[in-house]
Amino acid sequence: MTEDELVEAIRAIPGLLPPASPEAVDEVEQVIGHPLPPLLRRLYLEAANGGFGPRDGVLGVAGSEYEHHVEAADILSFYRDSRDEFPGMLWLFDWGYGIRTSIQNCFPTDPC
Repeated sequence: MTEDELVEAIRAIPGLLPPASPEAVDEVEQVIGHPLPPLLRRLYLEAANGGFGPRDGVLGVAGSEYEHHVEAADILSFYRDSRDEFPGMLWLFDWGYGIRTSIQNCFPTDPC
């Protein structure tokens, strides 16, 4: 499956939120100090602002109305709240039982 096909498949899921604004994605990248992975960036901008992916979905960026994760409104709010405890980690998804999927990339603003 190509990235274009994946974006289209996710976009076709009924009931998804609208895509994120470019400004919201830019804010995440500005705060963490580097670009999001290209496919994740495309999914936020072209498919939905959170709520896609396994189980109940990936957190959105600012402006998302996705409310599955009570610990964080969006990936940036969790990043800001947890960067001292988890430097260089950008939390995307909660599997439950304390297991999370994150991007760990030693961001310039939070060196590992």
